[in-house]
Amino acid sequence: MGPHPEVPAALRRLRERYRLIIFTNSDDDLITRTVARMGVPFDYVITAERARAYKPSRQLFEYAYHRIGVTPDETVHVAMGMYWDMKARHEPGLRGIWGNRRGETGNPDWLPYAEMSHPDRAAALLLPPTL
Repeated sequence: MGPHPEVPAALRRLRERYRLIIFTNSDDDLITRTVARMGVPFDYVITAERARAYKPSRQLFEYAYHRIGVTPDETVHVAMGMYWDMKARHEPGLRGIWGNRRGETGNPDWLPYAEMSHPDRAAALLLPPTL
């Protein structure tokens, strides 16, 4: 299974200004094929296998920040999963954008986060307007 058709273009736009990093509950061998199908280079791919922890554990995030060399306030977590991602990013206080493709109801306990139904919306939220 590949990415949704519009995802690579949105990622390419974001890559013009930001580093792209995947935090995944996947193992190394499984995520490699997924990343290749995206067709967009990522600066880092942080797997649960390497971190020895699965989201929503903070250990995965702490491993990632140490490995990448940034602080949580320098990042925005953009993800589709409410529990595995929005809950996980809320606990350490990360800024977040929830990709709500299915029109689900979010959890108000894990606010604040921006909500989008389409990946282009994340690019619009994070990039300055084009003239």
